[in-house]
Amino acid sequence: MPLIYQFRIYRQDLQRNPGVLYVFGDNVKRVGLGGQAAEMRGEPNAVGVATKWEPSSERPACFFSDTNIDQQKQIISKDLAPVLKALKEGKTVIWPLDGIGSGLSEVPTRAPQTWAWMEGVRKGLEKL
Repeated sequence: MPLIYQFRIYRQDLQRNPGVLYVFGDNVKRVGLGGQAAEMRGEPNAVGVATKWEPSSERPACFFSDTNIDQQKQIISKDLAPVLKALKEGKTVIWPLDGIGSGLSEVPTRAPQTWAWMEGVRKGLEKL
């Protein structure tokens, strides 16, 4: 099955479709209910992909930056492993239409090289 993009994702969507995997932008600490996590965190068919170090926006150190790109790639790759597995098994995966990392995480502006790499990975997932 394909990677499908959905504009707004609600907790009810995840609960009504337990066989579908939903992706949301997360942080390395795996806490907080801001952004997409408010609707998906804690659901068994949700996969958080880290796009930020911490859920806070108070300090620059909370955000990804390209000075840590190699470490960020490792974290993101590990987080995406269940997505890759699901797609290879023919399952449906829902990806937020707005993307991950484009909102509260500000990856395109704070870590543009990381963003470009993430977008390349996402486009590769579309081909599975």
